[in-house]
Amino acid sequence: MEKWQWVSLILCLFGIFKEFRPSEPFVTEFLIEYKNFTKETVVQQIYPLGTYFYLGTLPIVFLITDYLRYKSIIILEGLAFVGVYILLIWGNGINNARVFEFLFGIACSTEVAYYTYIYAKVDKEHYKKVTSFTYTATLVGNFLAAVVAQALVSSKLMNYRELNFLTLTSVSICLGIAFFLPSVKQSIYFHRKPDTPSITNGSIQNANSIVITPDDAEGTPNLKGRLSRAYRLLWADFTTAYSNPYIVKWSVWWAISSAGFLQIINYIQPLWEDIAAYTENEIYNGAVDAVHTILSALLAILVGHISIPWRKWGESLLCVISLLQGFLLLWMSQTETLMVAYVGYIIFRTLYQVMITVASAEVANNITGDSSGLIFGINRFVALLLQSFLTFAVADKGGLALGLRPQFNVYGGYFFVLGGIFAVVVGVTGLRHGFRRGSSSEVVANGGPEHEIVSLTKNNGIAQL
Repeated sequence: MEKWQWVSLILCLFGIFKEFRPSEPFVTEFLIEYKNFTKETVVQQIYPLGTYFYLGTLPIVFLITDYLRYKSIIILEGLAFVGVYILLIWGNGINNARVFEFLFGIACSTEVAYYTYIYAKVDKEHYKKVTSFTYTATLVGNFLAAVVAQALVSSKLMNYRELNFLTLTSVSICLGIAFFLPSVKQSIYFHRKPDTPSITNGSIQNANSIVITPDDAEGTPNLKGRLSRAYRLLWADFTTAYSNPYIVKWSVWWAISSAGFLQIINYIQPLWEDIAAYTENEIYNGAVDAVHTILSALLAILVGHISIPWRKWGESLLCVISLLQGFLLLWMSQTETLMVAYVGYIIFRTLYQVMITVASAEVANNITGDSSGLIFGINRFVALLLQSFLTFAVADKGGLALGLRPQFNVYGGYFFVLGGIFAVVVGVTGLRHGFRRGSSSEVVANGGPEHEIVSLTKNNGIAQL
């Protein structure tokens, strides 16, 4: 077995066991029925903490991940998950809840190490394969967890508390697997190996046009030099990416949509609990997770094999899908039928998963491979900032602390606003292109030479469509 295949196998096993958490589809029911929290306490005091801790730890973890070279942070992720489920099973009280939400925030933020490890350890020629393998592994873990959870609950072989023991076993195995990951000798920013170096005037110039002085070179104990070089590389990647309007467009949708999406998955179970109170229907949270997982995977694969001119139709699709998601959330907020809420959520989440896959691909295809972790991390951080604002304003006890149905009315309006933003973008783009076509036609009418027409269309970006 080749080295990259061995690394892929370990990463895939880690991903499967990390995502195999059958207790998650029923965590709200568990907290209410077995930990004696009220629904209001769960929604207004416990769940908001996870969002705040995630936001607070993400930027720190991102930089530490690069400096410590991934493996130790992946191990920390496993430890955090183990701590979460130990406290969920044996801990009690609101202070215990604060601690496990803090650990959960760390577990979420440290996922950046798992998804960027491959870019530091695997040769570039294998990036696409390993990325595909790890993405599939996490989906397999999610799907199996949802199916097993629903089967055990429906057959009454396990209750909500006992599902946590399965999850604890799985994340403990995941922690053990992390120790088998090969160590990484270099990283993207703090331990970067200069690319195609050449000596110019006593300094080293790498492929990214960042000047690296001899004191900054790999292997030096000079921490100040490493920090200085890392800052220059970070800033160069940041400015290069976000000076591209195409990346900015997709990143705006990514951040705003992800903020709303994260808020929905945090509070959908309490909404289902609220709707279920009006009926005697069996809870099928696990089945819902299984269905949207498999649908998202199949549609993402399908989109990947269909040639769609995203530069031409991307803005329009983002507008339509955002408006549709807003409608689905309003629909869910008004229904008293659990199955209707389930179907609405499946459609909502599948649409998001497909479009975030497209957004990730479009952004990744227009930036350097080394900067993908930074740009993805920034987009996620902005999403968490927006989600934290939503949480505090709408759900937190310190804010409006709205009921669940009014909350989902707000979230529906949020996606309508997002759709409206892209409707404006579509309109402005259409007017601009119409003006450019008119200018091009005027050149033709005036008998301008052919090379002037070609130059005009290229300079205005029409040729890129």
